This record gives sequence, structure tokens and C-alpha cells, in this order.
Amino acid sequence: MPNAEISVAICTYNREKYLPQLFASIVTQTLEPKRFEILLIDNNSPGNTRELFDRFVQSHPTFTAHYFLETSQGLSHARNRSIQEAKAPLITFLDDDAFIAPNYLVTLVQQFQEFPECGAIGGPIHLHYEEVKPSWENPYLNSLLGYFDQGTQAFFFEKDYPRGSNMAFRTSVFERIGCFNVELGRIGKRMYGGEEKDLFNRIYQASIPVRYVPEAMVYHCVPLERTTFDFIKKQALGTGVSERLRSKNEGTISYVKRLISEGIKWSGSIVLWFLYAIRGHLAKGNMILFFRFWVTRGLLFKYQGT
Repeated sequence: MPNAEISVAICTYNREKYLPQLFASIVTQTLEPKRFEILLIDNNSPGNTRELFDRFVQSHPTFTAHYFLETSQGLSHARNRSIQEAKAPLITFLDDDAFIAPNYLVTLVQQFQEFPECGAIGGPIHLHYEEVKPSWENPYLNSLLGYFDQGTQAFFFEKDYPRGSNMAFRTSVFERIGCFNVELGRIGKRMYGGEEKDLFNRIYQASIPVRYVPEAMVYHCVPLERTTFDFIKKQALGTGVSERLRSKNEGTISYVKRLISEGIKWSGSIVLWFLYAIRGHLAKGNMILFFRFWVTRGLLFKYQGT
């Protein structure tokens, strides 16, 4: 589609439950349909993903939408496939269990136009609980559920970076720094990560500016099963393993720095536990320590199945 200004990439695996909600939020976008294209990358989903997408496309003939089956399992493989298939100069990656504010796409396009030096943009991610908040919920662990918010003022990142549920790029960036590392990131039910941090590290090494835009809002769904003890344990172990892989890939010095950083985080976690204990919120403090313990295990030891 030659007139598309931005490609909307949906990389999905076995999330048929949430796709209609995401599709509905795309329908309400204030950006004209002719100005964007939709790419759905099906990463070997066992359900009726193709059927749902075909039904959506048939119901909205003004949209330009394409379906692709990516047989190499893993989110990084799926994202790289969407970069390969994208026809627009901009691309945003939408999680299959999230949905976007009506002005999301038009905000991204306007920001990239206003700041031509900017190579990537991200915004806040707020949580959409399907049921009740867990008893351990607190600002220090909300990121486990996808939460991210850097305030109401736009700025250029210096050390931090956008999160995966809300990140957009000029496609030319990938020509300069490469695509997502397929050794990192979620693969099926294996809850690895680190691919976004790895990517943005390379972006910053190339001195490419990255901007935070509070108006570009994404909402991330949180079902009850994602708030359980076992799920958080698996996710934390996956985080640790991913950090070990990522930092070791950068070199021994990077891994040693990451271990030192983990020690500092332990100190902070212990302080937070005491503060929550004093206030009578043991569930919050205990989960912080459990999370830190699991991340450290993953950082030090190799685990299969995380």
C-alpha cells in the first residue's frame, strides 16, 4: 500500500480471546484507514486466529490488512517478520492482549513528523484488570503485568526505553541497527524477555533519539491467571534467564555489571519489604522478595521451560 504512513503489526500466539477487543480499538482510530496498514503475524496459533482476522477484514473493507503465518516460533521471529513485510516508513507493534486509545495512531504519525530526528517512540501502558487487583499489587511490581508510565510530559529518553506493548519505530532504524535478537523474547509458553532492552541498547549506541509521548496510550489486559503466584514465578525466572543471556551476549563485563545491579536491587527490595511490613502489607513486601529471588536464580542458573 504506497500511501500507508504507518504499519500496525499484531504479532499473536494463541490469544483469540483478546483479538476482537484489539480489532475494535483499531476501528475507532481517528487516523484515516488509508493512512495505515494492518499486519497480523500468526506465530503458529493453534486456534481460530486466521478465521477471526478474515472476519474482521471482511467487515471492514476500507482497511488494508494482511495475514502472515510465521512458522519460526518466538515473538522476536514474529516481530522480525512484520518488519520484513511492512510497506510503511513507520511501524508500531501492538500486543495481542492489549488495546489502544482512539488517537493512538494519529499521535504517533504526528510526533514522527514533528521530530524527524526521532527513531522510536513509546507511551504509557495502563492496566485493564479483568477481575480484581491481586493483594500483592504495588507500584514496584506492576511492570510484571505490563504497566509503564513516565508522567504527563513528553521527553527524550536518556537511559530508560519504551516497553513492548507500546513502541513504534521508523523502519529505517532496523536497517541501521538490525532487528530483534531471536535468542531473546517469548517463545511459545517460554517466558523469556530482554529482546526490547537489547534492541534499545543498540539504538542508543547508534545515537538514535527515542521519545516518550504521554498521549500515545495503550491498555494492557490482565486476566486473573496472570496474577497468580506460579505465573509471577515463571515470569520472574524468565526475566532472570533473559538478562543472563542478553548480558553475556554483550560480554563478561556486561554480565558482571548486571550481577552488581542485581545486588543493588536486593538492597532496595529488602528496604521495601520492611516498609510494607511496618504498614501491615506483608503480601506486597513478600512478593517483592520472591520476585527478586526468582530473577536472581534465573540470572545465575540455566533453566529449561521458563
